Amino acid sequence: MALPQRLVLFLDGVGYRDLKALQDGILCTNGNQKVYRRAFDQGYYPVSRNISTFPSTSDVAWTEILGDRPLPGYQRTYFSDAADAEVAQNGVTTTLEFEKQMHWQMTSGFYRAMGYVHPHIIFRHELNAMTEAFLNATNISGNYYAMVRTTDDAQHTSGDILEMLCVLDGRLRALRENYKIREGRNLEILIVSDHGNNHAGPGKRVDVRTALEAAGYHIGETIRNPKDIVVPTAGIESWVEIHNAPSETQRLLLALSQLEGVDIVTACVPDRTNKFVVMNSKGDRALIAVDDNRFRYVPENGDPLDYRLVVENLAAKNKLGPDGFATANDWAAETMTHHYPLALERIVRAYTRITLNPATILVSLKNGYVHAGWLVKTASGLKTVGGTHGALDEVNSVGIVVSSFEETQDTSSDRVAGLFGGFPGLRNYRVDGSGAEWFSGEAQAMTVIKRMSLDDPASCPVPAGLFLRVWASAFGEGDDSVPLEIALEKTSRYPSVAVRGNNFQAPEVQRLVLGRPLPFRLSYERVYAVPPGLVLEPQRVYKISGWMRSEKLFAFSFRTDAQGKPVVY
Repeated sequence: MALPQRLVLFLDGVGYRDLKALQDGILCTNGNQKVYRRAFDQGYYPVSRNISTFPSTSDVAWTEILGDRPLPGYQRTYFSDAADAEVAQNGVTTTLEFEKQMHWQMTSGFYRAMGYVHPHIIFRHELNAMTEAFLNATNISGNYYAMVRTTDDAQHTSGDILEMLCVLDGRLRALRENYKIREGRNLEILIVSDHGNNHAGPGKRVDVRTALEAAGYHIGETIRNPKDIVVPTAGIESWVEIHNAPSETQRLLLALSQLEGVDIVTACVPDRTNKFVVMNSKGDRALIAVDDNRFRYVPENGDPLDYRLVVENLAAKNKLGPDGFATANDWAAETMTHHYPLALERIVRAYTRITLNPATILVSLKNGYVHAGWLVKTASGLKTVGGTHGALDEVNSVGIVVSSFEETQDTSSDRVAGLFGGFPGLRNYRVDGSGAEWFSGEAQAMTVIKRMSLDDPASCPVPAGLFLRVWASAFGEGDDSVPLEIALEKTSRYPSVAVRGNNFQAPEVQRLVLGRPLPFRLSYERVYAVPPGLVLEPQRVYKISGWMRSEKLFAFSFRTDAQGKPVVY
């Protein structure tokens, strides 16, 4: 049987500057020697820019690139508005939607962790495993999707990304030669990355928490008083997210803009969902307004984004309307190579599209400064740190698109799928196993690319309320009259079983039976309405498990809101 026609390779964290330098040829220092390196210059078209989300981080960028439903947070540690709680997930051992959609990606938590310790070794392991999997993929005719993670790991730990890209070029050249002999045709290769890297070294830590506490704020995991603030933090980053009471936003903008290391501070104007404020460390301030997919930039004091010439050029080309608005594509064309590329739409989307729990304030740091927890920053001293990403500027934000089969163009994370047919043929992981998640019409509507019926409100209109989405290969057999049994159990970070002497207190469990699902004609999936009388304790963590015909289908944990309702995100 034939191999896939095209390999679509998603490379984590490879910046435009690095691949452009290799295509042009660059003299590098390797120890005490000078080494001339060149790669991806034979058999590939010139590399194009792929502008990331803001913040320019992997989870939200890959999710937007593939047009998936927005994530609960910008990263796997996030603040849930509905639960009024900070939720922490392990970024090494957890797997998100975009990762599950790959035909191949490194799933081992051990190897993922080792990518930060020995990135070059694990990189070669990834390439070996990916190549072997591709050469055995005779059941896929179109696109084969693979993701390589250690290109990002290496740059965080001062690995030699140029050498790694040269190795990759060599491996892909060998794969293409093998493919040509075996298939009698050329292998099409498309490479996309999600963001760049500032290569700024270890960086000086911006102690946001201490500064905010000195200003009278309380840093915690909930927001119950005006002075409460939540600052979700994961890893070493060049951006900061702040969740706060809207009444404190203006005061916090001023305080944060004056911190050493801060470059740009942004926020949604309280009670104005279509207006956003941006400030820089000099105190310059401007407003961003959005009307559908048109944007306006109005400096109030100075020019924090240095967009004066951009506005003048748009006006000279008759791209600005009488109201000062221009389309997203016109702003993109004019700012693609700017220090802050596509800044207006990226700032707006940061608060309106890329996450279900947007921050109140987002901070972009200067290169050479980082945000990290004290323990993480201290521990990083045990390993050489090369740089990071997340900020608004171009070196953090500009990834790549490069192809062996057609010329590409400069694009962005929310546009790139449109250049390649919406990335068809991603792995439908729900067909291969079983699982479940809470589901709502609001979340459904935010899925950009409708890959299956349940993504599309027009095909499967989900009513208001909370639903349980369940998938299992056994559902393909048809009969939807078999009830779904579920169990709900309170959990805790501490042992839930009280032990006194030889007496054990069993955890309290609620058991329910769900009848027929919603009348959607779906293969392998069903959607069940949650009983309106379901009563759970407010702001608690629960575990839900489900069975059908005594076969366990799923188990996952969730939180409840102040009314005791399960939180979807």
